[in-house]
Amino acid sequence: MKRNKTGMFPKLISILLTFVQVVIALYLLLKFFGANPTPFVNFLNSLSEPILNPFQGIFHPIVYKEHILDLSALFALIVYSIIGFGIQKIFSMLKMK
Repeated sequence: MKRNKTGMFPKLISILLTFVQVVIALYLLLKFFGANPTPFVNFLNSLSEPILNPFQGIFHPIVYKEHILDLSALFALIVYSIIGFGIQKIFSMLKMK
């Protein structure tokens, strides 16, 4: 039986990154389509608030009729993805040595 060469930490980073990406993507979609404040939407907003807080106010949202595109949240999604990818890349390089 082959032993798995990847460690537990890179897998945890991947899971955490996926969670953050899903939360931000759902936040963006619900905000864009003007979702009503249901318990699910409130729960998602409470999850996304600490993730998006460092990025609030960087960009003004784009408003078109009743649709809102939160550019700060979109920027946060890009930044978290780049950071997560970078961390995964560093660990994969360290495992090769």
